[in-house]
Amino acid sequence: MPDCLKYNIMKKIEIPSLFKSLLIIIFIILLQLSIYDLFLKPIITTWGAPVKEISMSMAGDNKALTVTSTRAILINAPKAEVWEWLIQLGADRGGFYSYEFIERALGYKTRQQNSITPEFKTIAVGNIIRGSIDENSSIIPYNFRVLYVKPEDTFVLENWGTFLLEEVNNQQTRLVIRTQEAEGSTPWLRVAQYIAIPLHFIMERRTLMGIKARAEAGENIQLSQSKDVAWFSGIVLSGLLIYFLVFIGRGIVQSIILPTVFSLWWLCALLLFNPIPLYSIGLLLVVCGYLIYTMIFFG
Repeated sequence: MPDCLKYNIMKKIEIPSLFKSLLIIIFIILLQLSIYDLFLKPIITTWGAPVKEISMSMAGDNKALTVTSTRAILINAPKAEVWEWLIQLGADRGGFYSYEFIERALGYKTRQQNSITPEFKTIAVGNIIRGSIDENSSIIPYNFRVLYVKPEDTFVLENWGTFLLEEVNNQQTRLVIRTQEAEGSTPWLRVAQYIAIPLHFIMERRTLMGIKARAEAGENIQLSQSKDVAWFSGIVLSGLLIYFLVFIGRGIVQSIILPTVFSLWWLCALLLFNPIPLYSIGLLLVVCGYLIYTMIFFG
């Protein structure tokens, strides 16, 4: 970085302004949380599911637990073919069809298979669906015990929920996942559950999309995670730069209004829009462009 640019950045971030910038960041975070609670949480907890699927009874429903989400997706493949992909769930089976690079970063070692493996064509009550091949490297080890199975239709996993296939016609299938959990008994557990809802959504949404992609394409499909990595990189980098703008901005527009607008775009790119690079990389380019403009013309 050129010395003149470093000097301009340091000159902008003066000690007296740090407290003001932190207050602005707190304001933006509180605004994001409010919008999440009021508008986004109801959407992500029922992603893809119509009222009929949200309200219907499912095999794993337990009155002692709270339904935290019912999500669904339409798959253009016969029910029997979707079932073969679905029952391969598990770190030591076919993986979770989600963001493998995130799983690896958190210490969860999983297989990622793009074909149907004969040894994983069955699932039975009492089976353990492993969260990681090597639990010693996982941040939080977890496993799912199979509680109920109706072949080619439904299975229930302890500590996750119910997986249901509904046939629309001979070539279309609905996959519905309902998650239930016990109410947090302490404030810390309730906070943890609150934070877990959007994180679980991000991973489960990708699982639904991953099963759909494989079932529709057939066996031996060659899938790349490059678009997923690009989307996630755009989310992380744009988020960091948005808060950086708060520190270097001058006046209400530069330090409050624009970072707030960008932060709402970021929230939608994370939870509302489809997880594709168009939205996150697009936001990143806009933020970078504005940052360069600010440094050149207001430095």
